[in-house]
Amino acid sequence: MRIYGFIAAIVILLGAAAGLLARSGASEPAPGPYQVTALAYDRLEAGLTNVAQLTDLGFDLSRADRLSYLAMIEQFMPENSTGFDRLDPAVQDCLTARDRCTGYVFKIAGNPNARAVVVIQSGRVAYKSVTGRYLESAQAE
Repeated sequence: MRIYGFIAAIVILLGAAAGLLARSGASEPAPGPYQVTALAYDRLEAGLTNVAQLTDLGFDLSRADRLSYLAMIEQFMPENSTGFDRLDPAVQDCLTARDRCTGYVFKIAGNPNARAVVVIQSGRVAYKSVTGRYLESAQAE
């Protein structure tokens, strides 16, 4: 009797595995990570670009990686207070006014090593920066 139960369990597992494989093959491939162009990044103006303009420039905040307050500290905060004094004033203000400030990270299209960080405070882009090899690719375009 035990052997029949064991065989039944194997048949059920194989059937479930076959069903999962058939389902995964029929679906469309998952979309790649959301990206913005280097041109869109260059058109951002800290202090001038408002949140409503971001969509027109190619920035979809709902698809970007949003930075929590802790991630903002990890992104910008130096290890000591003199380093804090050397931060961009917009970043300093953002870190001290945590409830009115949000950071987003976007991948730069065509450049897997570059990320654009956009900080929004009180409805406007307060700060922008790029990490990675952005400058080399932007100059080549």
